[in-house]
Amino acid sequence: MVQRMNVRDGFQLDRVSLKNRFVMAPIKTALNRPGGQVTANAEAFYERIARGGTALIVLEPTAVSSNGVEHPKQLRIHDDEHVAELRKLVNAVHRGGSLAAIHLNHAGRAANPKVIGGPPLAPSAMACPTTGAEATALSAQEIERIIDDFGAGARRAVKAGSDAIELQCGHGYLVSQFLSERTNGRPDRWGEGLVFAGEVLDRVIAGAGTVPVIVRISGKEFVEGGLDPENQAEFLASLEGRGVSALHVGFGNSCDNPAWYFGHMALPEQPQIDCLKSLRSKTSLPMIVAGRMGYPDRIREVLDGGLTDLIGLARPLVADPDFPDKMMRGDEDSILLCGACLQACLAKVKSGAPIACMANPWVTAEVGQSTDSSKTVMVVGSGPAGIAAAITASQRGHEVSLYEQKKGLGGQFAFAVKPESKNTMSRMLQGMLGRLQRSDVVVHEGTKVSPELIKREAPDAVVVATGAHQRRPEIDGLSRQEVITSFEFFENTDKIKGNRILVLGAGMVGLEVAEMLLAQGKTVVACRRSETIGDDMDAISRKMMLNKIGDHPNLMLMPGTTLTAFTNRGVDAVREGEKLVLESFDTVILCSGMEPEKSLADHLQDYPGKIVVIGDADTPSNIDHAFGQGVDVGNRL
Repeated sequence: MVQRMNVRDGFQLDRVSLKNRFVMAPIKTALNRPGGQVTANAEAFYERIARGGTALIVLEPTAVSSNGVEHPKQLRIHDDEHVAELRKLVNAVHRGGSLAAIHLNHAGRAANPKVIGGPPLAPSAMACPTTGAEATALSAQEIERIIDDFGAGARRAVKAGSDAIELQCGHGYLVSQFLSERTNGRPDRWGEGLVFAGEVLDRVIAGAGTVPVIVRISGKEFVEGGLDPENQAEFLASLEGRGVSALHVGFGNSCDNPAWYFGHMALPEQPQIDCLKSLRSKTSLPMIVAGRMGYPDRIREVLDGGLTDLIGLARPLVADPDFPDKMMRGDEDSILLCGACLQACLAKVKSGAPIACMANPWVTAEVGQSTDSSKTVMVVGSGPAGIAAAITASQRGHEVSLYEQKKGLGGQFAFAVKPESKNTMSRMLQGMLGRLQRSDVVVHEGTKVSPELIKREAPDAVVVATGAHQRRPEIDGLSRQEVITSFEFFENTDKIKGNRILVLGAGMVGLEVAEMLLAQGKTVVACRRSETIGDDMDAISRKMMLNKIGDHPNLMLMPGTTLTAFTNRGVDAVREGEKLVLESFDTVILCSGMEPEKSLADHLQDYPGKIVVIGDADTPSNIDHAFGQGVDVGNRL
């Protein structure tokens, strides 16, 4: 009988005692300076997460070699001068009450050529699809130097005060590139993947001394011919009795399957469970499991099932640093859950901007200091911008009222969670609404705000967050068609007239509408003037969406297409300079062209109080931008 484990139970990691079962998995933050110098923001980020109850925080990936760097702002440990920088983060974690582990990595073919000043290095010459860069094969001398770098990195991690050391042996990075036959075709001794992995591991263990060493792997890459529990069995066996303290399991491959590596919301969860069962039978090492573990029920499932000893969380702790404390004290309803959307965390970091979160827009922009002079604040609109502004202003001590003309809060966020591929984002919406409910903000649903109401209430400040409306394109004959907006579609998805549907717009919203229509058995044509489909989506979401619906027999995608007229014989269009006529449609759904809803703001120009226009009412953008703007305004009132 499997003994049930509780997240509150302590755990002995060799000589290190963990206070509970929560571990933070490594995540890139882009909070540091180019070159990896630690900033005060990075220290505050890790200290805040530590204060939320996590027992062990594995710091973000740290490059052991100058030619193994993946991100310009990545931490480094390839020089003695980096010890003092890393010690800042270790001390920040300790101040917050947690233990710290430094994560040693060499990106190999996933390295950034612009950062390392040349082509990436790998066991064999091949490209990394994620970066598009072609790697060159390492020489024997370069391999020996990198092995030395791993050992030196371990010694420096000890000097920096790290309580544990994690070695990255998975996820498509250098050690796993040697382990996998897909990426290692060398004819010399290094062609046997266990040779490189074993020498690196021995150097790291020697350099760590008495500090516990954790080995990170990808339990399954979900790539044809990629690493999985079966072909990693020999490697796992080699870890036994070697001085390894624990195995940290994630999924995916940074080059060949980033969706599984980052745990995208559209992926199924059961394959991970099946993989864990297989891995558990192949090793006696204590296990940490990360990847879509950020839900209390799922945590209980894997602990009660004996599939892991410790729970690894990364993005869920960005969404709510207090997740561990809340779960341990039974306050699960207040947890701000990660929706695995990757739209602010991954997208921001890849662009070079600091990490952000749609579930927690306060993650790197905490609520400002309490105000010395409380004001009455009226927020009009309950979309992301309005909610963030209302909560932030209220927590600073202002008297805040939030008005929404409809019955139901969330604005466009409530529409964004409708597609099946994004249903985990509904957890984010509920978390945000729960935070609003627990605040001191007074909410008025079903109340349309007029200039007269504002004058009667006389607030000191009015925050106009009234969103945007769909622009109706000027196409001859469109007014004679059955036309609805994407908003109207999402409000009532089951009442679309007819079977043949035209979607005007093939960006993110247009593709999501098409996905839902196809699920209803409709025939869909999605067109846009731009030559690129889904160019407003992050790369992973776009690829997954097009893989799912791009070849659907009932869908025609028509980029680079301009519609010129709706006539009795069909729809006149021009594509690549060629005129064509499309068969008539039963319904047209508008999915592009947003215009700010500024009618209220335009009538308040003479209002004596402060007027601030935010979110899509200011400039149509994405949800992350709206949340960030709301927090900023709430902090400045």
